[in-house]
This record gives sequence, structure tokens and C-alpha cells, in this order.
Amino acid sequence: MRDFIEQYWEKVALPALMEFGRIPNVSPAYAPNWETDGHMERAAQFLKPGVEGRPIKGLTIEIVRIFGKTPTIFIQVPGRTDASILMYGHMDKQPGMDGWRTGLGPWTPVREGDNLYGRGLADDGYAIFAALGAVEIAQQSGGTLPTVSILIEGSEESGSFDLPAYLDLLKDKIGTPDVAITLDCDGRDEKHLTLTESLRGLVNGMLTIETLDNAMHSGMGTGVVPSAMRIMRMLLDRIEDPATGQITNTTINPPMPAHMCTVCDKMSAGCAQDFIASYELPQGLKAMAPNDEEAVKQNLWSAGMEVVGITGLPAVEVAGNVMHPKIVAKLSFRIPPLVDCRSAAEELKRVFESDPPYGARVTFVPTEFDNGWCAQPLSDKTEKVLTKTAHDVYGTTPLTIGIGASIPFIGMIASRFPKADNIVTGVLTPTTHEHGPNEHLPISATKRLTEWLARFIAEY
Repeated sequence: MRDFIEQYWEKVALPALMEFGRIPNVSPAYAPNWETDGHMERAAQFLKPGVEGRPIKGLTIEIVRIFGKTPTIFIQVPGRTDASILMYGHMDKQPGMDGWRTGLGPWTPVREGDNLYGRGLADDGYAIFAALGAVEIAQQSGGTLPTVSILIEGSEESGSFDLPAYLDLLKDKIGTPDVAITLDCDGRDEKHLTLTESLRGLVNGMLTIETLDNAMHSGMGTGVVPSAMRIMRMLLDRIEDPATGQITNTTINPPMPAHMCTVCDKMSAGCAQDFIASYELPQGLKAMAPNDEEAVKQNLWSAGMEVVGITGLPAVEVAGNVMHPKIVAKLSFRIPPLVDCRSAAEELKRVFESDPPYGARVTFVPTEFDNGWCAQPLSDKTEKVLTKTAHDVYGTTPLTIGIGASIPFIGMIASRFPKADNIVTGVLTPTTHEHGPNEHLPISATKRLTEWLARFIAEY
């Protein structure tokens, strides 16, 4: 099996993935002209012939389209048992971004040793190739296989806003899967099959501070006119302790309940070792938490805030001695898995807009919401097959973790298929740099995950 996987990735999947990486099919939230520029359709059309050409008995593939929505690829391989497995991935990509190191770029894939660099390869272009290769290998191994459905959507990086419509459209074909396997998440290291069991929620919003009707010379205004930037700092301090970075509002960041303490302790036991080191912080930069265990808990449970963008301030190269009349900051809040995102948004609006400093005009407009997620226990059958196949491939039991990020489609799939066991895994790590410059696919880890997928399908 491992020889086949090696040949499959080196001769088939990696060359195709490199060509796929040249297509700038940026997700609709970042590419408003995605329909007319045609890149998403081009990506789907590129992937389809490669799937059709694989020697898999009974395979069907279609590019499913709904007017005004990104296309979705749906693949199905009928089985000979009543069991069924749904596998999920996505083909849309984050924007390319600047800052790639010399010799690399978002749309010019480059292989260096065990890494394949390029936008959307680890997140999540590899998924269709891993899923397809696993089915092919499982089928060649003989035995009685379950029905396998593979869904590759085109709007994940925009919050999967098109996915519910396609789940509705394909519900009769998908049926009631016993297992839903997500291939767009963490693979903490190559030594373990990594399973994500919790996600934080998300509230994004625009905080606007207005002080003047027109800009004013800073020499004339300072000492009399309150600075919009300082007012923004004062407002942020209402939510976040500037010395520790801790969110102080207990509606947004409540104490961890007892049952979640147990879950967090379980996750910490699995992934706390070298957790901070895995982030590869620059020399001299200290982590917010004093140790790995506390860092895990803060990343998995605690709320956190980041200012991800500001308008109203000029670039430093052209900045003059001016007090600016209006500043708009885009704020991104990660909230604990069990906190309701809309209640958190309402609380943020109340805190920011109540009694504004100096009587400034202050508004907070929430723009994105997503609740967190906690996995339900697996069925005995799935747990047994999962543990055995993970040990066969990795020689270890699966590593259970939580993720500080928010991934809307996981909740969508879990709620749409409540009877399915959710297995959330992938190849992403803190150093694969998804969404940022120098994103790369760890090739050996991807081959190993493909082997686990094949064994799990064959034995389920």
C-alpha cells in the first residue's frame, strides 16, 4: 500500500496539484468578480478530468452548479455495504498576499524537499487528491467497502455561505452518512493522526470613531481635541487588558465550565508538549502564556482579540502632522466554543457604544458571526476502526486537539448530519502558513494521511 501511495503522489497527485496551484481561484469574499473572471470554474474544470481518469470502479463525478453560487464538485463511489462515508474538502483559496520569500509566490508552486509551496495547496487543494487516492487504494485492497461520497466546495474561505444550498441539493445522493471526514484542519505532527474536537467561535466587526468634521494640524489640535486613535485605545481597553491580552468581559469570556475543563485537560495531555515551540516565535519574543499547558487552554477556550485592519490613517511614507477625524478598525474576536456568537456581538456593541469617551461618535457594527463547535463522542464502531487504523499507520493513538480558529462548515455538516460521526483532520500546522505568505503542503505527512484514509475506508 505504501509503495502505491508513494507512486500515486509523486507521479499523479503532486504534478496535478502544482498545476492546480497556478489557478488564482480566490474565494468570493476577496474576489467580487469571481464569476466573470472565471477562475473558480477553471479550477473545477481542471480537477474533473483527473478524477474521471482514475481506475476506480463505479466512480461518478459532476460539477454541480446553482445560479449565482460557486461550483461544487461531487464524487461518489458506490459500496457493497449499507455503510457510507462523506469526505469534505474545498478548492477556493485565500488571496495571494505579499511577503513571500525570494523564489516563492502564491501562484507559482515550488517544491523544496518535503514541502510544496503555493497558495491553497495545504488549504485545501490536496484534499480531493488524498480522498480520491484513498478510495482507489482501498478498492484495490479488496474487501467490502462502504459507499464513499466526496464533496469539494468553492466558498469555504468566505465562510462556506454556498455550502448549505449544495447540501440541500445533494441530500438524496449523500443520504445519511455514518462518518463525515473533514480534510481541512490540523495535522499537529507527522507522528500522529490529529483529530480536532473543538473550535472557537468568531465575531468580526467594524469599530468607528469620529471626532472632527475635518482633519486638523496636530500642533493646533493636541491638548484640546481628543485623538481618535487614543479613544480607540480606550475603547479596546474596555474589553482587553492591555498588559496581559486577556479579554476581561465575562459575557464574551466566561470561566471555563467543569465539563470543558475535563475536555481541555484531555486535549492538553495530547498536544501540550512543545506547543509554544511549534509556533517558532522569533528569538526573544515571549508567549502570552507562562507554559505549554496554559497556552493550550488559552488557545482552545479563552476569548481573544486582534485588530486586523484600520482605515483613516495614511501610510507612514505620506503621513503628515495631522489629527485624523475618523478611524475605522476591523476587529476580530475569537470566542469560547460554547458562547453564543450573536449574544457576544450584542455585548461588544453595548460596551463600545455606551458612554463614549469625550462624547465622540462611536459605532460598532458586527459583520461576521460564527458559533464554536464541540465534537460528540464517536460510535463504538468508528472509535474501534479509527484507533486500529491510526495505530497501523502511525504506530500511536490519535492526538486529540482543539483549535483556536473558527471553521463554519464543520458546524454546518455536523448539524445537517446529526447521526454521523465527525472526524476532523488535515495536514495544517502552525508553520504551514495557510492564509499567509509561504504557505506549503508537508508532503510526507500528506502521504501518511492518505494511507490512514485508505485503511479506514477499507476496514469500516
